[in-house]
Amino acid sequence: MKYSLKQDERLGVMKPVLFVPYEELSDHEQAEFELMCQKVCAKIPEAIKTFERTYMDYFEHLDRVDETRFYDLMGEMNEISSCICDLNLLYLWIEGNFLAKSVHA
Repeated sequence: MKYSLKQDERLGVMKPVLFVPYEELSDHEQAEFELMCQKVCAKIPEAIKTFERTYMDYFEHLDRVDETRFYDLMGEMNEISSCICDLNLLYLWIEGNFLAKSVHA
């Protein structure tokens, strides 16, 4: 197999993986790979919205928690931000541009 999908548990999406340079794929394989990538891209906006909703839920609780929980929430929010960034980078890698602003929650 020259390519596959691999589940990224952290991001909650499947990621395309190439095992050979793209140019080594036949025209048919390139078309299949690109279709697979488009299916991945279609799921990224909803994944980002899910992370953003969780982020905002945490943000709304910051003023009602003790100091220890505050820092825990901030750490979780930082991880969510990192996931959103990585999803945007995956989208950029596949599509060649960033998601439109209107995609976000």
